[in-house]
Amino acid sequence: MTPEPLFHRLPVEPDAGLPQVFRCPVGDAAYDFALYASFEGGEDDPPETLYDLAEWSRLPQPMETALQPTPPGHLVLRVTGPGTDGPRVLFLRKLVPEPDLVHEAGPLALKLVEARVARGNLNGGGHYGSRIVIGVARRWA
Repeated sequence: MTPEPLFHRLPVEPDAGLPQVFRCPVGDAAYDFALYASFEGGEDDPPETLYDLAEWSRLPQPMETALQPTPPGHLVLRVTGPGTDGPRVLFLRKLVPEPDLVHEAGPLALKLVEARVARGNLNGGGHYGSRIVIGVARRWA
């Protein structure tokens, strides 16, 4: 049985707003992380309005796909790492805030633990209560 990788929190700064890009060392290499949000509607919502993506994913889903509720939006993460011919994209995907769902990105493991995005942090900075927790771990030594 393979032991669970040890996850560390990525340095996402919710008050800096989305999109945001940062570089983070994991093991013996550094990786570039780009995080952005795609949200529909809500233009009239006050900046303090929180969209909790985990809350939506916990809603009971109806059997018929035509009746399924749609989330207010989603987060997308791109991870770029070193390659033999220069930087290469290791991961580019929508993330679902499910702490037990682990995504593989080359030598990395990723999971979105929490995603609460304030309307004011979509394309803007400020302290509105956003909270984004993403874990990263090495998949192998």
